[in-house]
Amino acid sequence: MRSSITILFLLIICQYATGQTLHYDVVKGSKKLGDMTVKRSLSENRVYYEIDSKVIFKVLFSFTIDYESTSEYKYGKLIKEYTHNMLNGSTQKKSTIWFDGEKYTLDLNGSRSNIHEIIEYSVATVYFEEPQNGQHVFSPQFGDYLAFTKIGEHQYEMESPDGENIYTYTNGICSEVKVSRDFANFSFRMTPESLKEVQSKQIVGGSPVVD
Repeated sequence: MRSSITILFLLIICQYATGQTLHYDVVKGSKKLGDMTVKRSLSENRVYYEIDSKVIFKVLFSFTIDYESTSEYKYGKLIKEYTHNMLNGSTQKKSTIWFDGEKYTLDLNGSRSNIHEIIEYSVATVYFEEPQNGQHVFSPQFGDYLAFTKIGEHQYEMESPDGENIYTYTNGICSEVKVSRDFANFSFRMTPESLKEVQSKQIVGGSPVVD
């Protein structure tokens, strides 16, 4: 029994070391608009997150939204995070936040401010860690905390200045995000291949424990 637990633990650690990647289709109804990938990897006592998405909308005219984010956590604490949102190749929002051992410095579109409380849960982590009702998540893009409200079984609503998101979780991992914006409603829906890995627990959620 002990050897089986050890083998399972080593397999999980190996997964984190090589990286866990979630794939999503961006869809509106039955039409695919783009793709998003979310990756988590572990190296020594640090956890890294990477998010990349590209969405193309065609309403009266065509416009493309690109989003990228990279984050680093150490001992469960955010050390630094970078986000960049572009519209048709031009920067719309850009943020960098970093911890100097005493406080965070947030550079949001060139304007700097300080945050003194420790950040343990940011937007980058919500795909791998299911929130609790009322849990707050830090958004570098808005320079503030946003709150999750539980609205169903493993389903949560989060409101931001841009609009409303509804997150659905499977085995502790986000399997779909329904997005409501002034210009469109659309969804980030996990691909069948990634969903199969989540359901079979080849990819596991929760906060990884590092020494």
